[in-house]
Amino acid sequence: MIINREICVGCGCCHPYCPTHAIYFEDLKSVVDQDACYECGCCLRVEVCPVGAIEEYPDVYEYPRALRKYFSDPNATHALTGIQGRGTEESKTNDATNRCGPEEVGILIEVGRPSIGMDLMDIQKITRALVKAGIQEMEPHNPFNSMIQDPSTGDLKPELIGERVLSAIIELQVKRDRLRHILRTIKKVTRKIDSVFCLDVITQLEPGLKVPQEVLDAIESEGFSWRPNAKINMGLGRAWE
Repeated sequence: MIINREICVGCGCCHPYCPTHAIYFEDLKSVVDQDACYECGCCLRVEVCPVGAIEEYPDVYEYPRALRKYFSDPNATHALTGIQGRGTEESKTNDATNRCGPEEVGILIEVGRPSIGMDLMDIQKITRALVKAGIQEMEPHNPFNSMIQDPSTGDLKPELIGERVLSAIIELQVKRDRLRHILRTIKKVTRKIDSVFCLDVITQLEPGLKVPQEVLDAIESEGFSWRPNAKINMGLGRAWE
C-alpha cells in the first residue's frame, strides 16, 4: 500500500488499522514502510481515510511481492489456485466433503496470524524438517506449494527468502499410523519458528460424534493438548454422494 503525500492531511486515522505498524509519520504526513507492509489492504478496506489518499502499491501484483497480497489479503484470489485464502477449499470441511477417509488424517500447519505475520524462512524450516523425516505428502493444490523449488529438500525458491506474509498453511494427508511420527517432527521444529504456530488434525468422527481414540492417543502421546473444533459453512449440510 502507499499513501499519496500530495493528498494526505496527516490526520493519522489509518495508523491503528495497520496490523504490522507499517504506517508512520514523516514530516507530518503518513508514510508506508514498504518493507514492513504485508499488502493486506486493511487500511484501504476500512475506508477510514477522509481524503482518499490510500492506494495500492503499483507493483503489488508483481512477483514475488504478489505473494504478500495473496497470503495476507482475504479478498485476494490466488493466481495459481483461483481461490481465495491460504489453503484449499476443503481443508476444514471434512464432515461434508469426506476428503480424509476413515483410516486417514489431514494435518494443517498454520504459521503466523493477522497482526503478527511471519517470515517465509519459517515455512522453509518446516518443509525442510518434514522432508528430512520422509514426509512429502503435501497438498498439491495448496497455494503455498508454488513457493517450493525443490520438493526433495523442502527448499523455497531463492527469490522468496526475505519475503513476509501475515500467515501461510502447509497441508498434509496421511494414514493414521503415521500421525505420531509427523507430530514428533513438527514438535521439534517449532522451537525454531519465530511466530505464532497452530496445528490442526482433521479426522472423520465415529458414531456418537466421537473422535477416534487412535487419533487422540497419537496427539496426547506426543505431548500435545487438543480441543475439538469444526467449521460449519452454509450449504454443507450433508456428505457428497
